[in-house]
Amino acid sequence: MTEANMVVATGTVPGSNAAATFDLRADAIAADHGFQHWWFYRLAGDTQEFALKGPATGGVPPHLTHADRDFADVDARGLLRANVDMDIYSAGPASGVLTSRVTFTNLSAVPQTLDLFCYTDLDVAGTSGNDAATGNGQQHVVTDLTGVRIEIRAAGADRSQVGTYPTVRDLLTDAVLDDLDNTLPPFSGDYTGAFQWQARTLQPGEQRSWTVVFAIDTAANRVPEVEHYGSGSSLQPEIFTDTLPLQDNANVRQMGIYLKNALPNAPFGLLSNTTAAPGIPFLNMVLWVDPNPPMQFPIGTTTATGDALFVFVIPPSPYLTGFPIYHQYFYADNSAANGVGQWTTAIMTKVGRL
Repeated sequence: MTEANMVVATGTVPGSNAAATFDLRADAIAADHGFQHWWFYRLAGDTQEFALKGPATGGVPPHLTHADRDFADVDARGLLRANVDMDIYSAGPASGVLTSRVTFTNLSAVPQTLDLFCYTDLDVAGTSGNDAATGNGQQHVVTDLTGVRIEIRAAGADRSQVGTYPTVRDLLTDAVLDDLDNTLPPFSGDYTGAFQWQARTLQPGEQRSWTVVFAIDTAANRVPEVEHYGSGSSLQPEIFTDTLPLQDNANVRQMGIYLKNALPNAPFGLLSNTTAAPGIPFLNMVLWVDPNPPMQFPIGTTTATGDALFVFVIPPSPYLTGFPIYHQYFYADNSAANGVGQWTTAIMTKVGRL
């Protein structure tokens, strides 16, 4: 992925219980601050943690700012689907932001409880052994003698751990059940760190996202957000975006909200609202029309492959920063069990600022 000075890359999706290689560059001399980064999981009853590993689909064309890896059936267990999405944006000639997001969907007919782990090994300015970290259980700030500052945020994480390479990584790749032990910064040495979200339960068909943010030499106080929520009418139709919702004072930006795996050539609508129902938005919702809240419901027809797209324009207005919008697609299907149609899960997009 490339935007101006920002260049981020991950290696081939691991074929075994391992972490992917990781390049993180943010300045004109292209110093590489990354070494490894990846997502791991463990289901209730498992005796160890597992890396998200191949086979996977997805990728990124050269010089684009979004990359994804999609796992249709994680470890062929018939229990989970996973999607890893990464986005970057440049915040200046030597600074920028990377968001790394994982989304899990429960494919099974029973609740699934999982622990999630996000692991990162940084070598700030391309050197190892001289890093220094401060922070807490949801934030690590890593630097070295060059003064380059990389902040890693893991909103909502329950546990964390830092340690010298490869101690933290080995906890996730060995054949033993491990929880992070909350060994927190301050730390000095060859930085490796991880965050853990514990015992998150997904109901049948439910989808949720977790995000880690890397801010390189910028405060990045207004990071754009994309999160999946709730459950759809079935596992087939999916809603997604490959564009970060960004507000730019100098330029008009656009954000596409996509539908895939829907019924071909079917009438569709996109419901967008600035608020969500209490709890998980749109979970098992029944559609009704309320003229009071701001709402859009554009009507179109899906393509011959069951796809659709609606593009939102984000004007150059700072007042939109932090503005959340919830989206959900609906489409007609006379064969549906409810006799009306199908709907996707929901996503929340929150406008960030360059």
